[in-house]
Amino acid sequence: MKAKTEAVWAERIEEWGRSGQSATEFAEGKSYTGGALSWAASQLRKGTRSKAKPREGRARVERKQKLRIAEVIRRPSRVVVAEGLVLEIAGARVSVRRGFDQTLLRDVVNVLQGAR
Repeated sequence: MKAKTEAVWAERIEEWGRSGQSATEFAEGKSYTGGALSWAASQLRKGTRSKAKPREGRARVERKQKLRIAEVIRRPSRVVVAEGLVLEIAGARVSVRRGFDQTLLRDVVNVLQGAR
């Protein structure tokens, strides 16, 4: 903001702060909107943070905002093919690799199922 414009808005914001009204109520019938008043207050606050502490009586704009949190789950960009798989049957873990003997696996599973 230019210095002259900043001074005009600073005065408006101070008047608004003393009024106790919302930005929309205070701006009613004036040449600016409540949104413009709130925006100007935020811009002036940004500018004064680095310069000095805000003067007493300066309007303080507080907005209640809902905080939304989202968990982002990223999927791997490529599929990893396992070298085998692990079966859990009746508390036992059986590791099966590619090229396994199907008859042997069937026999092992039958024995474990009988142990239940």
